[in-house]
Amino acid sequence: MIVKIPKRCLFLVALAALPVGQGTLLAQPAQPASTTRQLSLEEALGLVVERSEAVRIAQAGAQRAAGQLRQTRSQLFPQLTGSLNYQRTLQSQFKAISSSVGDGGSGPPADSSGGDDIADNPLARIFASENTVTAGLQLSQALYTGGRLSARTRASEAAGQAARIGVTSAVAQAALDVTQAYYDALLAGRLVAIAESSLVQTERAFRQTQVGRSVGTTAEFDLLRARVTRDNQFPLVIQARTQRATSLLRLRQLLDLPLDQPIALTTELEGGAAATAAAVIEARGIDTSNVFAGRVDAPVDVNALLATHASTSSLVASTVQEADTAITSRAPVRQAEQALSAQQQLLRAQRAERLPSLSLSSLYQRFAYPVGGLPGLNEFFPNWTVSVGLQLPIFNGGRISGQIEEAEAAVAEARAQLRQAEELAALDVQLAVAQLEQAATAYAASAGTAGQAERAYSIAEVRFREGISTQLELDDSRLLLQQAMANRAQAARDLNVARTRLLLIHDLPLGAGQGGGAAPGAAGGPPGGGAAGSEPRARSASQTTPAAAAGGFTQQGTSGGITP
Repeated sequence: MIVKIPKRCLFLVALAALPVGQGTLLAQPAQPASTTRQLSLEEALGLVVERSEAVRIAQAGAQRAAGQLRQTRSQLFPQLTGSLNYQRTLQSQFKAISSSVGDGGSGPPADSSGGDDIADNPLARIFASENTVTAGLQLSQALYTGGRLSARTRASEAAGQAARIGVTSAVAQAALDVTQAYYDALLAGRLVAIAESSLVQTERAFRQTQVGRSVGTTAEFDLLRARVTRDNQFPLVIQARTQRATSLLRLRQLLDLPLDQPIALTTELEGGAAATAAAVIEARGIDTSNVFAGRVDAPVDVNALLATHASTSSLVASTVQEADTAITSRAPVRQAEQALSAQQQLLRAQRAERLPSLSLSSLYQRFAYPVGGLPGLNEFFPNWTVSVGLQLPIFNGGRISGQIEEAEAAVAEARAQLRQAEELAALDVQLAVAQLEQAATAYAASAGTAGQAERAYSIAEVRFREGISTQLELDDSRLLLQQAMANRAQAARDLNVARTRLLLIHDLPLGAGQGGGAAPGAAGGPPGGGAAGSEPRARSASQTTPAAAAGGFTQQGTSGGITP
C-alpha cells in the first residue's frame, strides 16, 4: 500500500520561509565546494518528509489499518475453499471384516490381506480401501449476523481514517521539527559570530591597554583586567562552536544525512516571518530609538511604552487568517472523533452477539479409492451437501454481558478523550497565537537596538583609546552590544518558528513545538534537551542556551529575551 503524503504541510512551511535569500552566514567553517552541501529550508523540508522515521512509522500504521479493514470486509463475502487429500490406511477393521465374511468364518483370519475380495466387493472397496483420494470444494456465506460484521467493518474504517490522519500529523510534526532544527542551527551559527566578534573586541582592548601600560598611562590593574576579560572569552567561543556543531548534528540526524557531511545553510535567519515583521516596522515608519519624550517626572504608562514599538497586529492577524485554526479540523480532534466512532461500532457488534446468526454452507467432494497407482477420472465418486445453520447463545456464564460492559466503558472513555482533545486544541491555538504575538513583539522591540548598541560601543572604544573613559565603561558597552545582537538573532529564530507552527497547527499534534522559544540545546545534547529523535519539549527558563556562549547570558522564558 502506498500512502500519499499531503503537500499542504510543505506548502505552509514554504510560506513561512519566504522570501529566501542566499545567506552570508555559514553554519560551520568553510569547506571545499565539492564536499559542502548547500541546504535551504525548502530542501530540508523535502528531505525530512522522504526520510523521516516517524513518517514511515505512521505510513506503516496506515497500511496495517488498511489490511485490517480488508480482512474485516472479507467476512461479508462468500468463502470458497478448495482441498485435495490423500490417505493411506495401514490397518482397517472393514478390511478384516470383509475378509472374514468372504472366508465364511466368524473370526478374523490369520492373514487379512484379502486384496482380491476387496477389489470384487464395491462396499469393501470403499470402506476397506488402503488408498483414499479426496478432492473437495467448501462454500460458506453468512446470511445474518445481527449487524456484527457491518459494525466491525465500520469500526475498521474509522480506525483506518484515524491512521491516515496520523500520517498527515506525522508529516506536519516532522516539518516543524526540521524547521526548528534548521533555525536552531542558524541561530547557533550567528551566536558563534557574536562570540568571535566579542573575542576580537576584547583582544583590541587588551592590545590598547598594553600600549598604555608601556608608555605609563595605564595601571597594571587595568592591564590584568583586560587580559582576564580577553582570556574569559576563549571558552565562550569554544562553547558556541560546540553548540553549533551539535545543532548541525541534530539537523543531519533529522534529514538522515551523513553525520560527517559538511553543510552550508543558505536560508537567512532573518528571512521569512522576520523579514515580514521588519517590513511592517519600515512601512509604519516607527522610530524605536526614542521610546519616551517629555517630562522626566511624568507618569509612565507601561502599555503606552510598549506601544511605541512596532505594532505587529497586522502580521499576527494575517498569519491567523492564513492558518486553519478551527478546533474541529485539528488532526487530534479528528482522530479522537474517529476513535469514538470505532468504539461505538464495536459496542454495537458486542450487543449483536446476543442475537442469532444464520449461515449457509455447502460441501462438494469427490472420493477415489485406487487399488494401485493414480485414480482415473471415472473412479471418483461425488458427495455434495448443503446445510443452513442457526446459532443462538442461550447461556454463556455472563461472557457477552461482560464484553458489552467493557465496550460501553471504552465508548465513555473515547467520548471523554474527544472532549479533552477539543478543549486542549482550543487552548493550543490560543497559545500558538500568543506565542506568535510574543515573538513578533520581541522582534519588533529589537529593531534598531543592535545598531544603536554597536554605535555606542564604537564611541566607548574611541573614548577608551583617547583615555577619556575607563575599561569598565568599555566592557559594559561590549556586553550591551553582545546582548542586543543575541536578542536580535534569538527573536528572529523565535518569530520564524512561531509562524511556522501556527501555519501547521491544523495537522500538528497537541502541544507540538510549545517550547519554540528555546534555543539550541547545550553542548552534549540535541536541541530541545532530549535524546536524538525525541519529541521537542519545553525548556526550563534557567537552562543554558547558546546565548551564554556569546557572552555569558541566560535565556528568560520563551521570548528570546537575554539578560546578563
